[in-house]
Amino acid sequence: MPIVLRNVNFTYSRGAPFARQSLIDLNLRINNGEWVVVMGPTGSGKSTFLQHLNGLLHPDSGEVLLDNINIHSSPANLRKARQEVGFVFQYPEHQLFTGSVFAEVAYGPENFGLTGTDVVQRVKISMETVGLDFSGYKERSPYELSGGEKRRVALAGVLAQAPRYIALDEPTAGLDWAGKKRLIDTVKKLNVEHGITVIWVTHEASEVASLAGRLLVINRGRLVLDGAMRDTLHNPLVNELGLDVPVPVRVASGLQIRGRQVVGQPVTVKEIRQEIINLKR
Repeated sequence: MPIVLRNVNFTYSRGAPFARQSLIDLNLRINNGEWVVVMGPTGSGKSTFLQHLNGLLHPDSGEVLLDNINIHSSPANLRKARQEVGFVFQYPEHQLFTGSVFAEVAYGPENFGLTGTDVVQRVKISMETVGLDFSGYKERSPYELSGGEKRRVALAGVLAQAPRYIALDEPTAGLDWAGKKRLIDTVKKLNVEHGITVIWVTHEASEVASLAGRLLVINRGRLVLDGAMRDTLHNPLVNELGLDVPVPVRVASGLQIRGRQVVGQPVTVKEIRQEIINLKR
């Protein structure tokens, strides 16, 4: 079943002189198995939106539904949402708090009732899924790891809960190329091979433009665009908002302005190269 937001509104410091409305009448549906990218200018409400998906934030009005049930309708439903919708913060330090990688990854399954060998097995599988050798990393302190390794520990901790959805807030920020590729490849595998729904907030659409099927654009708390990834990247509003548009999209737009017909909707260098070759024939 999908995640559905109905008329969701949220204001930070509601009632205070410096109150700021961050989400305004947000309505959308996220279907099982999707890879959804979320973009928008800084301060547009992207992270606030993510934190509503598993109940980290409670809407002022409106509903967040998981399996057609309001996640805030009971403590049990909220607990279910936090198990099934895993959240990876932009800065892994915000969710790492134990003394070892094993304890960090084990926290989720232990909190949701697993014990003994079941926990060990869940931790081992989760660590190896994100490329962390179990025996080599389990006793290490997460605070001594590199930025990329911390991100993978945070992701392993989420996977150990066996979620159906993973919400990631700018997960590649600050990583080098190798770290970004490793993380993206891991999430791609989770989406393609395990059917986990991915909600990915980013300022760099180019990193996942060929992988994600859908793009949401939020501006000033409102959902202003929602469509297929390739179609939406070519929407002029994306450029008007100053968002990252992959170079191939810019090249394709430039060619079309000059009267050269680009048949496809290229988002990768390989794709735009082929389009240029086709135009020269």
